[in-house]
Order: sequence, then structure tokens, then C-alpha cells
Amino acid sequence: MKSRTVIILWSVAIVLGIIAYFVKFHGKEENLTQTQRAPGDRLLESLPIREITSVTIEQGDVTTHLVRAEDNSWGVKERANYPINYELLRNLLGSLNELEVTQGYPAAKEYWARFGLADENAPEDIERGYLGATKVTMMGTGDEPLAQVYLGKYSGSSQVGGRFVRVAGDDSGVYAVGQTFPGITAEPKDWLGKDFLKVDQMQTITLSAPEAPEFTTWKLTRPNAQAQFSLAGMSEDEVMQLTSTNALRALFQYSGFQDVLSPERSQELANPDAKLKRRAVITTFDGLTYTLDFWPEQAPAKDKDSDPRLPALQPKYHFTIAVKADIPKERAKSADEKPEDSQRLDAQFAQTQQAAQEKLAAARALEGRIFQVSQSLVSPLLKQRSDFVTAKTKPSAASPPVRVPAAQP
Repeated sequence: MKSRTVIILWSVAIVLGIIAYFVKFHGKEENLTQTQRAPGDRLLESLPIREITSVTIEQGDVTTHLVRAEDNSWGVKERANYPINYELLRNLLGSLNELEVTQGYPAAKEYWARFGLADENAPEDIERGYLGATKVTMMGTGDEPLAQVYLGKYSGSSQVGGRFVRVAGDDSGVYAVGQTFPGITAEPKDWLGKDFLKVDQMQTITLSAPEAPEFTTWKLTRPNAQAQFSLAGMSEDEVMQLTSTNALRALFQYSGFQDVLSPERSQELANPDAKLKRRAVITTFDGLTYTLDFWPEQAPAKDKDSDPRLPALQPKYHFTIAVKADIPKERAKSADEKPEDSQRLDAQFAQTQQAAQEKLAAARALEGRIFQVSQSLVSPLLKQRSDFVTAKTKPSAASPPVRVPAAQP
């Protein structure tokens, strides 16, 4: 074979090898980057968090609007701008700002439902059990969204493996990310701030039924914050049941609520029997007085398919708060106080005053709202006067001694 022919053949072989190399390796790289974002890319190139004035979360027919006020506080629009759970919002925005793509999946629009990322599922998707996306829209002062992200199914075998997402304006496919976005739902109640009534240093508890004259009002008192409560107005024939007030000693120290209701919604859900309404007035050793009204909802219907041996579901309660204060401005000093004792007692008094003012401010932030709470929160107060006392045991009459006749000699 001539050398020229050999050179030509080698040249053709080299060209074919180069072509094969590019097809094998660069072609695969091209396939991996058919989506606009590649693994390791930020899902959002930039998210101007400080410019966000509202965040809307939607899924199906359920929507929540989180709105920033002029003083930079945030509220839930569907709950009359009740303060939001700031930690949940910070976690959402922080995660979106730093989120990186784990893997891109080229997918046409008709396949989005399989990833839980469709705006609205077609009937056949619903039959397959596909859920619609949770859409998160972040707005600034303009008319166009700063960013819009869709959250879909969990991408792993459990809720810790990650999640499928897509970005508005990117129709090239969907993405898997390592974040699961726990707690992010479209339900307004899930975005409410969790701070609620906290009561300590209780001095007296009075319970009445404003609409039920037949109810016997009762009052518990104690001399200091460590003592047991005793029932006021006990007769000489009554004695306190020792454990009857144990649950009341920690009343409202670890309380929470489930939702915030409008007056119209409360009226719709409430039990129409006004005699079931109760009013608790609690005074504290640091000068606060709480007036708490609560009443039950209508009893929930029992599922006809449920086990009849199971107890009936307990109704939720509606709960309102009013507070006033008579915080002492000066400390009563004894005539024989030593200077070093006065300095210490003055510091303690100032600290107690500040704590009382903080409690007052926290409680006043809850005034004017109707809270939905579980029955367990108010159950320690759902007592009758007779639950605290019992009748004294009267001593039995002494029997005369029995005389045994002496034996006859």
C-alpha cells in the first residue's frame, strides 16, 4: 500500500475518532443540561428579600396572603392581619434564596402533574392521585412577581430526601432539590404566630356563667404563688379536696391556640346554647387581672364508619382575652430596713415591675381576637363548686360499754 493511501486512511480514522469522542462525551453533557438550570446552579439567581412586600401561597382552592405593613411587621390577610409565624417565613425565604439544583429533568407541561407540579390537575391526574403544586409568589412594589416557585412531590422515598420544584418562566423541565420545605402549606392557620396567653403568679381564680343564673360561681384563693388554692366561702361542714386544684396551678403556662376566627365564623361554629358560656377572672400577685370568656363549638358529628366503642370527639372552644393592670409604682419599705437590704429589694421590685409590664403588653396584643382552642386548654376550668369540696365526716356516736356480769361463786 502506498504511503499516501496510508496517510489518508489514518487521517480518516483520526477524524472519525474525534467525531466519536464528541458524540460520546459532549453529547451526553448536552443531554444532561437540556433544562435551563444544571446541577449545582442556584434555583433563583437572585432573590431580593428586602424588596418583598407580600408572599402568596396557593394550592387548589386554598390561599394565604402574607402582607408586610408600613412598619415592616407581617400579617396574615385572611386572619385580619394577625401576626405571622416569622420563623416559618424566614425559613422559606432563606431556603429559596440559597436553594441549589440537585438534578434537572426535562419534562413537557403535560407531565408536570406526575411531579406534583401542575397548576391545575386534569381529571385523569386526580384519578391517579396526583396533587397540585403549592405555588409561592413573592411580590415587590411593582406589578410583576419578584419570583414564583412551585413546590411539588417529595423526590425521595420519604419526606427527608428532597422535593421536586419548578420556576415560573422556565418551561424546560422540573428540578429536584435537597430542601423539603417543612410546614409550608396554603392554610392560613398554619402561618399564624404561635405566641399566646401565658399566666403566672396567680392569686385568685373566679369562674362564673353569665347566662346561666343556676350556675354557682366559685372562687379560689391562695396566700402566695407557691401555696395550694383553697375555695372561698366554705362552710363549717365542708372540707377541701386535696387534689382538686392541682391542674389549675399550671393553668395557661404552656398554652396555645389552633386558629383565629372572625366574629361571623365564630357565630357560625358556636354552640347556640348561651348557658354554656363561662367567664374566668384571674388576678395575679404582680397586679394583673385577666378576664377570659370561652364557649364551646357545636359538637362534631361522629363518623358513621368509626368504631362505636371510641369516645365522641370533644368540641373545640372559642376564647377571648381582656386584661387590665394595677401594677404598684412604689415598694412599701419597712422602717427597720438596712441600706444593703433596701438596694437589693429595690432591684427585685424594679425587675418585677418590668416583667409585669411585659406580660401586660403581650396580653394586650391578643385582645379583640376570637381564638379557637382545644378543650384540653380550658378543661381545668370546667368545674362545678362541688368538685372542690366534700362534706366533713361526722364522728360516729360512741357506744356505751358492755357490762359483763361477774361470775357467781
